[in-house]
Amino acid sequence: MKVRTCLGPCRLFGFVSLWVALFVASPGLRGEVRAGVGVWTGNGPRAKSIEAIVADPLNPARMWAASFGSGVYRSTDGGTTWTEHRAGLINTFVRCLAVEPKHPDSVYCGTNDGVFLSTDGGVNWNKLLSTASSVRGLAIHPVKTGNVLAGTYGDGIYRSINGGKNWSQVNLGLVNINVRDIVFHPEKPETLLAATGTGGGIHRSTTGGLTWLQVADTTANQGAAEQIQFDRLNPQRIYVAELDRGVIRSTDGGLTWARINRGLATLRMRSISVVDTMRYAGTDIGGAYVSSLNDSLWHPVNVGLTQSRVDALFARPTAPFTAWAGTDGGGIFRTSNAGGLWTQLDGGLLSTFAFSLAVRPSTHAVYEGSGFGDQFWRSTNAGVSWTRAASLTPHDSEHGIAVDPLLPTRVFLTSYGSGVYRSDDDGLTWTNPDGGATLTNRFVRDIVAVPATSGRLFVGTGNGVFETINAGATWVPRTSGLPASFSTRSITLVAGTPPTLYAGSDLFGVYRSVDGGLNWISRSAGLPAPFVYALLADASAGVVFAATDSGVYRTTDGGGLWAAANAGLPATRPVRALARDENHPGVVFCGISGAGVFESFDDGGSWFAVAGQLGLTDLTIRSLAVDAGTATLYAGSDNGVAAFTGYRRPPTAVAPVEPGSKLSLAIAPNPVSGATTTFRFALARAGMTTLAVFDLTGARVRVLASRLMTEGERVVVWDGRDAHGGAVAAGVYFVRLTHPDGVRAERLVLLRR
Repeated sequence: MKVRTCLGPCRLFGFVSLWVALFVASPGLRGEVRAGVGVWTGNGPRAKSIEAIVADPLNPARMWAASFGSGVYRSTDGGTTWTEHRAGLINTFVRCLAVEPKHPDSVYCGTNDGVFLSTDGGVNWNKLLSTASSVRGLAIHPVKTGNVLAGTYGDGIYRSINGGKNWSQVNLGLVNINVRDIVFHPEKPETLLAATGTGGGIHRSTTGGLTWLQVADTTANQGAAEQIQFDRLNPQRIYVAELDRGVIRSTDGGLTWARINRGLATLRMRSISVVDTMRYAGTDIGGAYVSSLNDSLWHPVNVGLTQSRVDALFARPTAPFTAWAGTDGGGIFRTSNAGGLWTQLDGGLLSTFAFSLAVRPSTHAVYEGSGFGDQFWRSTNAGVSWTRAASLTPHDSEHGIAVDPLLPTRVFLTSYGSGVYRSDDDGLTWTNPDGGATLTNRFVRDIVAVPATSGRLFVGTGNGVFETINAGATWVPRTSGLPASFSTRSITLVAGTPPTLYAGSDLFGVYRSVDGGLNWISRSAGLPAPFVYALLADASAGVVFAATDSGVYRTTDGGGLWAAANAGLPATRPVRALARDENHPGVVFCGISGAGVFESFDDGGSWFAVAGQLGLTDLTIRSLAVDAGTATLYAGSDNGVAAFTGYRRPPTAVAPVEPGSKLSLAIAPNPVSGATTTFRFALARAGMTTLAVFDLTGARVRVLASRLMTEGERVVVWDGRDAHGGAVAAGVYFVRLTHPDGVRAERLVLLRR
């Protein structure tokens, strides 16, 4: 490990190093920090959106849950613990499930693009039917094995009579082809009912689904039907949850219908379950309701049910007071007393995949973008608790987050498949500002904001790099010099006018632009493989790190040549994430898939496991973020987010004079009471030159210039703002100039206006 040394400056300002050491060693003194001190803590946020719940008719302990984003979960102990299964599921956004009644190892699931079948109890899946629309409903003939119907939202109904090997559309008579549910009559299986969209309502078939007829009663044919349930004690009684009209019921097998909404505070229904004498109803915004056999009054039953949208309900006839509720964002809740009290089930069900992380330095807020449909979360107490965003309608995977450097409540989020979203209220609600669809490739992964500039960002897409200068309202492709179909996995920049950009791909390695993205050239010499998961540029323009399947690689000349920087890292482990402490040069972190988080104090020269991974419950690291102001590190894994406060930060030596320097540095005015101050210096020869401002603790406040400079006099103006665009406080600072001819530092006194 390299050791940083200092001579005269350390004797003059030894108290600085001592103060920094106390600050780092005693993070608990800073009351706002609530992450683990010296140990990893937390595994939130906890979430899952569940669209359907079914059980094995022959073995009640075996259950399946359709996750909207993460595939299918299975329980073999009655719902206490769950295991995720998505092997073979090309599309993990699962809408519905159905189990073969005579052969319950055969489980069908409907996804956003087709039907899949598992023949081993829901572990491995094979695609049977590809559809252009999402599959919302599945029904299996109770007697004829392999007779399956699939209802799609846009293509109507598909039917197979040989277990899904062949399919045909059976839409004859359908008034509306937006089908949400299909059910067989429990005693007359050639009779079926289908729930369709607005203006279609309920359709009936008496030919096994070959032909359909819209129900004549206007109560049932004008609204949008969500879900249908037969009363198995009396199949003449049928219940339908409607999207905007509450619950309707038929007592004559579906000929006539009536509304039964007394007691409902909302008519936006999502689900219904009828067992024995109990009726359970799930709403869009009001949680769950219960009614009894006479259907005279609905009662809200939400004690313990912390999610207001109930997309799925399931109850067994053998135990009608026990029910399961699948929610949007809260996983599954269970009641054993007919809704008197609900308990949220975890047992492996609620883990989120933290694909992306970011920190807002000014407020210490932490942001998490989840993979596989679990959306966006925010924490304001160092990860102790999390709040889920509203108005983020797509359930895509969120791969990148960027905070606006100047606006304190603006955040940007990339959605893999939907483009870039913006929040102007600190992540609570979201909109897609690109109304003209100028971002022509919406498979977006990484995003980076230009420092000290509001609304200027670059994103990496499935087809190159795009730029916006108006906070995402319009985008311009920046692809000149990039190979065709350059799938951008990662992007980073070095501030400047123009900024220097680096883009990493999954096929072409790293490309660099020194003119703000206008032109790109390949800079991959020395990289062993072209797949670059993450890039991290230091404020020094030539130093860049790349995360690869072969570990960490580093370049010190802007990508001219890359070399391995893996000393101390486990061999053969892929690196997925990179982060750094922007205030302390040399402090870098990497996240390794299967091995946890490692830290370097010498710019990647050597690495050490952070706290020996103590308390880190999941070592599959996907993302990292650093709050330099509180010395808190956040790691995103397949089990949410963990936080660690108090990582080691060696102080940076700064002082008014450094012996042997050939450089001069003048500051005027000094002290500063106005808006700006000017730094003047002269170089005797060309060389890599960095001018940076540090505070009394040795923390780097801002890099004002860092690039190859020719000989001659230079003038740099500072506006009194830090690297994130915030105004720095009054006090004593040091301005440090580094060049091959030496180092020079001068004290600066800032008097706030």
